[in-house]
Amino acid sequence: MALAGVRSASSCTKLASVVLHQFRTRPNASPLPGIVQVWCRYESSLPAVETKQLTANIQLKTLQEPAPQPRPLILLFGWMLAKQRHLDKYGNLYHSKGFDVLSLKMRPAQVLIPQRAQATVEQLLKLLLTPELRSRPIMIHGFSVGGYMYGEYLVKLEQHAKVYADIRDRMVGQIFDSPVDFEGVPSGFATVLTKNSVARKVIQQSLEAYLRLFEKSITSHYINASKAFHRNSLKLPSLMLYSRSDPIGVDRNIENVMKIWKQMGIPVMSRCWQSSPHVSHFHRHPDEYVEAVLKFLDFVGLSKGGRARSDRPHVSRVSVEHTKKAEELQQAQ
Repeated sequence: MALAGVRSASSCTKLASVVLHQFRTRPNASPLPGIVQVWCRYESSLPAVETKQLTANIQLKTLQEPAPQPRPLILLFGWMLAKQRHLDKYGNLYHSKGFDVLSLKMRPAQVLIPQRAQATVEQLLKLLLTPELRSRPIMIHGFSVGGYMYGEYLVKLEQHAKVYADIRDRMVGQIFDSPVDFEGVPSGFATVLTKNSVARKVIQQSLEAYLRLFEKSITSHYINASKAFHRNSLKLPSLMLYSRSDPIGVDRNIENVMKIWKQMGIPVMSRCWQSSPHVSHFHRHPDEYVEAVLKFLDFVGLSKGGRARSDRPHVSRVSVEHTKKAEELQQAQ
């Protein structure tokens, strides 16, 4: 494990200057005051953070201030080709609430070749069993096709239930931002690779043909991961963040999943925006995004970075009271 170094949080003044410059060149973006206020609030007051590059695409950032008990751990399943500095904006929100942050970056090869995604997931699971990370409450925050990687993670938990029983027991809740199911991989992949509409169409059609041609060796893995995601066998409370205008993380597909989970008695909260690009909800609606995340953390008992509430839903016992509380919070938004 290579130590990348220790850093202090960014200066609020410097951050505001950068944000203001960015949005002067993008006048159609969301109002400046909200963004500056939110980012300054959660980045300027952070204590020192130690960064460790655990593998080529898994990074751990731990708060250096003493804690009376093991800190909760947020797993950030990034969108494809997400840069670390982008994931850090979300990680800083969790640092401000007392979390350590384990981020996983998605590369194109891991999307196109499921066996590589599975190897990365196995690395992740082994890391979660190391002394440094064992006994931590675990939260999930997945973005776009990061939802697919999380599906592979769930498949491993189901296939090796005894080996990973400790991890299963420590999982508290899950948040998904613009999640994409396997049928959305071709269009999502094309959108990330190019802005040219003709090239996008060619790439999308090529990937659709690829999935048809390699149905047994490739597509079957996508389907298994998708089924694990839909089953939500751990019955984890969930928060969905999405948009009506997102052509990749399609709203009706997300709402169908939410409906299924609610029918299973799983607490589900959501925030939907009328107009917000794919994986850009925090960028466009920072105050509302942060509010939704913080309410969810409070719901699962991790709003102050401590142990999760002991009465949270488990696989064998789904709490009706939790479901009602989630609905009440949802109506209040």
